[in-house]
Amino acid sequence: MTSGRGEPTGYEWEESVPTESAPLALPDRGAPRDSALGAGPADEPDPVGPYGAPTFTYDPPEDDDEGPEPRVGPPLTVIVAIVALVSSALVLSVALMVTGVTRLVGPDPAPPSAGATQDPPPTPRATSSPTPTAPAQERTPGVVSDSSGREVTDGTGRYDDPAVVGEHTVSWEIWTGGTLDVTPLEVDLDASVPRAQGQDVLQDGFRLVLVTYEAAYDGPGRFAPVEELWLTGETDLTYFPDVGEGLVPDPMRGVEPLAAGESARFRSAFLVPEGELDSFRLALETFTGETLYFAT
Repeated sequence: MTSGRGEPTGYEWEESVPTESAPLALPDRGAPRDSALGAGPADEPDPVGPYGAPTFTYDPPEDDDEGPEPRVGPPLTVIVAIVALVSSALVLSVALMVTGVTRLVGPDPAPPSAGATQDPPPTPRATSSPTPTAPAQERTPGVVSDSSGREVTDGTGRYDDPAVVGEHTVSWEIWTGGTLDVTPLEVDLDASVPRAQGQDVLQDGFRLVLVTYEAAYDGPGRFAPVEELWLTGETDLTYFPDVGEGLVPDPMRGVEPLAAGESARFRSAFLVPEGELDSFRLALETFTGETLYFAT
């Protein structure tokens, strides 16, 4: 059998129920406001809201419909001044560029007008005395003399009238102020190559011509013939250089400098075709460029 819940024993229920609470008294803060953000009396705004909370007020702008005030740019005069400054700088740059190109091209200056006067150009001031120009040295063939030392003036020594080997001597003044005398002593038109032990080492149709010279010097200091003597050979068809150096033991380059009154002998070699031996001449070129000839 089920029975309902009975009241607990030893518990006073009625006394444990709390009594109704008394109403809470609020402080008097003046007249009530319309809303939390609304303003109170216009003459005394109350910064404290209900129950002691702070309140905030907001005053809207008078002309709410016009919107925010538009931003104003720089004045028009400032813009015009900036444009004018940039244009002036551009024109100046173009003018400078045109001036530079004109100077590089160098156009001919315009002729002065009929009524205009032009100052004469200034006379340059001399900074130093002018250097005198050395006169051109006269081209002389030197002096040709015979075996007795007498000068020959009949044109002997020219190509058409060559001097005689062993008889005539050529002499001329050299750069030292002294005199050089050169005499061809002998010519061998069918010589063999030195130190070839008599063997024929020449190509067929050619002859080796060996010439012995004697050079004498008279003047100040010392002088070597190689400094101012050029020995060659000529025919009606060909010019022949001296090939004696390296072939003969005593070429002209082997002669030591000569003092006043000294002389030396040396040899030159020429390789000449057999068909040109009849017109072959020895040629001695002097310092001034003239050439004297000896018949062979």
